[in-house]
Amino acid sequence: MKLSPEFLINLVVATVVVISVYTDLRERKIYNYVVIPGALAGLALHGIAGGTAGLLLSLKGLGLGFGLLLIPFAFGGFGAGDVKLLGAIGALKGGVFVFKAFLAAGLAGGVLAIVVLIRQKRLLLTLQSLWFSMRVLFGSFFKVNTLKSLDKAEYSESLPYGLAIGMGTLMAYVVG
Repeated sequence: MKLSPEFLINLVVATVVVISVYTDLRERKIYNYVVIPGALAGLALHGIAGGTAGLLLSLKGLGLGFGLLLIPFAFGGFGAGDVKLLGAIGALKGGVFVFKAFLAAGLAGGVLAIVVLIRQKRLLLTLQSLWFSMRVLFGSFFKVNTLKSLDKAEYSESLPYGLAIGMGTLMAYVVG
C-alpha cells in the first residue's frame, strides 16, 4: 500500500494540531519539538512531491502563516507557539489554506473569548471598557496608548489560542 503525499501531509497536520491543542490546553505551551518537525515535514513532502514549485508553495505558506500572527505577537497578543503553529500549518497546506484557517481561527477565538467572559461573569464589564476605550481613542485622534487602559486577562484567565487555531484548521478542511 502506497501512501499519497496528500495523505501524509494531512496526517502530519492532524498530529501537529492535536498535540499542540492538547499541550496548549493542559500546559499553556505549544512546543517547538512538535511544530518545527511539522514545518520541516511540510517542506520536505512538498519538495519531494512537487519539486521546486512544491517547495515554493510550502515556503510561501510557512511565511504567510508565520507573518499573520507576527505583529499581534509583537504587541503581546499571542504566544510564540501560536505563531509557529500557524507557520507549520502553512508549510504543510500552503498559503490559501493557512489564510482560511487564520480567518476561521479568528472567528473561533472570538466565540471562545465570549464563552470565557460569560463564564467569568465579565462580559458586560469588558464590553463597557472596550466601548469607553474606543470612544476615547476616536475622540482624540491617533492616541494609541488609550487601548492600554483595557485590563489584560490574568494568565489563568487567558484563552489558549492553540485551541482556536485547531478549530480554525478543522473549519478550513470542512469549508475546503
